[in-house]
Amino acid sequence: MVETDWTQVSYDEGRQTLKKWRECGVRRSEEVVEIWEHVISRSPSSLGDEEWAVVEQVCIASLDSARVDLAQECIDLLHNQFPHSNRVLKLKAMQLEATEHYQKALEIYERLVEEDPNNNSYRKRKVAVLLAQGKRLDAIRAINDYLKIFLNDPEAWLQLSELFLLENDVPKAVHCLEECVLIQPLNSMYFRRLADLRYTQGGADNVELARAYYERALKINPTDLRSQYGILLSNNQIAASTKNATEKKRAGLAAVDAIDNLVNRYQKISPKSNPESDGILNCLEAMKVTIGSK
Repeated sequence: MVETDWTQVSYDEGRQTLKKWRECGVRRSEEVVEIWEHVISRSPSSLGDEEWAVVEQVCIASLDSARVDLAQECIDLLHNQFPHSNRVLKLKAMQLEATEHYQKALEIYERLVEEDPNNNSYRKRKVAVLLAQGKRLDAIRAINDYLKIFLNDPEAWLQLSELFLLENDVPKAVHCLEECVLIQPLNSMYFRRLADLRYTQGGADNVELARAYYERALKINPTDLRSQYGILLSNNQIAASTKNATEKKRAGLAAVDAIDNLVNRYQKISPKSNPESDGILNCLEAMKVTIGSK
């Protein structure tokens, strides 16, 4: 596939490309900067009503690409056109983030939140600054404040879960993932992560919950290998720890069935695409023998 040389496209093609990426939420930052510098910047006024949307797009792309100089040019243009815009002020704060002036950026975000408490983007940027400063506890408090207003934001609950894990607070991390599951019950990743934490907590009840969550994740996404491994490990753990003969046999058979499913998947993989597949198959076969002999 031939890559496009974005420095050589026509003005109209560059304009249409930027519009398409903007509307689709595509963040191809280096290409955006190239199109701007080599094509669009020759005559930005020809963009008409799109001019300021494009300048904003280029500003964000410049920050992504560590082009602080170009970002400053865009901010200056936007500030001259919209001197009292909070949207432009947010871009200034993002530039301060990029240059590691975190305290100044935080002051701007706190001001923006105070002026418009229902704008979630200001609060998210504030959390990003706190995390960049390594202030995890402050970030946790900021996300908790955010969730008091935007309760149904699964990304925020997931972020909070990860922060609680870094603080070794597994029960609170589990609670956050349970909220994710309630908000998006068809997202297999949330079930799998919740299962991982339940399995990590250990104990008969948690391992059984982990098995149920892994099974649910696999039902939603039948190609999820990690959930298949989770079913294998949780059933193996249950078979090894339970005193109920019926449950031991059922869990053992389920573990063997999970191995067979994994073997079937790996046998379809070419050794060229995954040189480790033969070794994995040998390990799975050995595990099957071990489980079958219990």
